[in-house]
Amino acid sequence: MIVRSAARVGIVSITVAAVLWSQPPAPPKPAQAPPAQPPATTPAAAPAQPAAAGTLGGLNFDNASLVAVIDILAQKLKINYILDPKITGKVTINTYGEIKPVDVRQLLDTILRINGATMVQVGDLYRIVPANDVIRLPISPRVGSSAEIPANSEEPILNLVFLKYMSVTDMKTLLDPFLGEGNKLVVYEAANLLLILDNARNMRRTMELVALFDNDTFATKRVRLFEVENGRPSDVVKELETVFKAFALSEKSSSVKFMPIDRINTIIAVAPNPEVFTEVQKWIAKLDVPVKVTAGSIDNYVYRLKYGCAETLAGAVMQLYGAYSGYGGGGYGSGGM
Repeated sequence: MIVRSAARVGIVSITVAAVLWSQPPAPPKPAQAPPAQPPATTPAAAPAQPAAAGTLGGLNFDNASLVAVIDILAQKLKINYILDPKITGKVTINTYGEIKPVDVRQLLDTILRINGATMVQVGDLYRIVPANDVIRLPISPRVGSSAEIPANSEEPILNLVFLKYMSVTDMKTLLDPFLGEGNKLVVYEAANLLLILDNARNMRRTMELVALFDNDTFATKRVRLFEVENGRPSDVVKELETVFKAFALSEKSSSVKFMPIDRINTIIAVAPNPEVFTEVQKWIAKLDVPVKVTAGSIDNYVYRLKYGCAETLAGAVMQLYGAYSGYGGGGYGSGGM
């Protein structure tokens, strides 16, 4: 039994071997291609780590570390930077479209600005510091108009603005609400100068406001000259100031400034609103009227003599009108005539 069984097993083994030998050999498997490597400058996306694709399309940062986001964008821009230890924060960005490579710098500047920081180029390095510390960095001052300032930029700019017509204190009051985060505005009254430190985008708007209010057209409309025909300009100005203080409901000052010039019988009026000059003209017409002659008043007249002596003729006139004794302090003698 055992031998038979072994013979049968031997026959089955030979039959299976023959069948396998008769089949054609299986073709060799092709060599497996190595996995494609992502670009060296683009980290792989991971839920816990912020990442960016090659073109920054569909960029998503969910409460990511500000330091990590800065490093990713700096690698994309291929810039060298130094990070201030005080720079901290979180970034959440969701983009559902393609962001062009040229916008990466603008994206980085915007992220820094939101987190109270900014980036300044110092030589070949970029220093990323808190916005309040920018004033201590070596930023070169410039003197220019809004046309010379980059339109779509967040870089800090130190601009020197020399005003021609408006005072720096009034201009500072006007500009303060429109300055950006971390701005600085210094007033130098001796030179009527403003020193403004702000990002380029806000600086462009600030210079447009300065050009709107500090110009010769606006200045000439705020000044008007009025002639005085009957009274003294200094006396008329006192009455005008009283009237316009009442209009302003203030005892200290009015919205219109008056400067009398007695030498040429003229009043200079300066007002922020040119339409008020119509009211000024009306009040000057009411106040600058001829003085009414009352009973017993004395008017003085001057006559130039051609042939006679002025003192002799004056004595005769005084005697004629009964004021002989008052002429010259003691009058002439009884035989003066």
